[in-house]
Amino acid sequence: MEKITASLAKNITESRFEDLSTKAIESARRSTLDIVGCMLAGSSVASVKPVVDLASEWGGKEESRVLGFSIKLPAPLAAWCNGMMARVLELDDCTDFRPVHPSASIVPALLAISEARGNVSGREFLTAVAVAQDLNIRLAMAIRVDAMVSGRYNLFKILAPAAAVARVLKLDTEKTHNALGIAYSYACGEGQSAHEGASSLPLQQGIVAQSATVAALLAEKGNTGSKDFLFGRAGYFNAFEPDPYVEPLTDRLGSYFFGEQISIKPYAACRCCHEAIELAQRFFQQSGSIKPGAQIKITVAPNIKDFVGGQIEEASNPYSPTAAQFSLPFAVAATLTRGDFFLRELQADVIGDPDIRALANRIELVSNPELETEGFVLGRTILEIKGNGSAPPLTLETDLPPGGPSKPMNFDDCKEKVQKCAAFSLNPVNPDKLARFITRILELEDMDDVSCLTEGL
Repeated sequence: MEKITASLAKNITESRFEDLSTKAIESARRSTLDIVGCMLAGSSVASVKPVVDLASEWGGKEESRVLGFSIKLPAPLAAWCNGMMARVLELDDCTDFRPVHPSASIVPALLAISEARGNVSGREFLTAVAVAQDLNIRLAMAIRVDAMVSGRYNLFKILAPAAAVARVLKLDTEKTHNALGIAYSYACGEGQSAHEGASSLPLQQGIVAQSATVAALLAEKGNTGSKDFLFGRAGYFNAFEPDPYVEPLTDRLGSYFFGEQISIKPYAACRCCHEAIELAQRFFQQSGSIKPGAQIKITVAPNIKDFVGGQIEEASNPYSPTAAQFSLPFAVAATLTRGDFFLRELQADVIGDPDIRALANRIELVSNPELETEGFVLGRTILEIKGNGSAPPLTLETDLPPGGPSKPMNFDDCKEKVQKCAAFSLNPVNPDKLARFITRILELEDMDDVSCLTEGL
């Protein structure tokens, strides 16, 4: 088993840009674009400011930008702040077959270290993103009981950004292996904050980006980490996730990159809500807003109801933006009323809207095991609406949410999302500078030095 960890470290150091498929490159490109948009929007969230204020009070060498704040901090602190911003609005990418968010810590950590060090080429940046995304997803596939069911936090998520930073630091295989082992010692986290809508949920993504950066920097200086951090007696799998699926860790390693299967989110909500939101949006586009007295029924797989349905009274009356994002009844009610569920729908006046809350409380949310889909977390979703004025009963169904490999968001779709996100930045984003950033993303493999990638943002 120790050979598997060694193989993973070797893959990180030896994979080349030329080894990546076009799909893997484009996924890495879209994710970089998307995560920067998430950071810009996240800069205006109230819970972010205390983190940035604290980091600013600590001060230090001005190495890396904190997006939306027009300041620079030491690379690990910038990664900390930007990592939280990337995750705080539940907009970052994910996978639909495992409940993971592959890029929310990878991109902030990479941006921070690339700016601090300089001379990181666009090809090397994209390769680091792709290799790290691949590692994150492989580890997620190895878990026998996913976090939505077990309640255990995905502690492995720190390994991927550590791998990305090690890659652009050009660490050899031994030091990269040490970086992963050191990162394992930093692994921490909990999932209860998702159920309570606490700001510590996105904060953990920043902690991961920061700690991963530190782990790689320590390995660069010669510190060592456990070599058998996955399968040793007290390694990750034995200590936290016993009886893993081993095959995904090495299946086509180095020749297939699982980042190809990443989904970009079109809505500012937990991915478990996306299918129902899409159906509600489809209804709104066809029929206009819902009429008073309409009967609404949503049928989902049992794990979806358990995760974003909760106690219906509580789920229908969220007390914070985070709680709203993890409330299927509220997200659907807001979409049926407003036609979208993006950042505007997370503002206090919408969350507190008595009509939307009343509608959310009228939604019947039921589970049906027959809607489970083998190999996917989300399953199918059915939306039924009756008594909507004189309109006949309507049933809408979907198998998979938008933004995934089967219904992808292309670069232009992601560009539009980033522009929408930029409108919510703490400090207004200059349109010309945003356009320049987007052009640089398009031309990333031609850049000799990506340290200027987010300049002006």
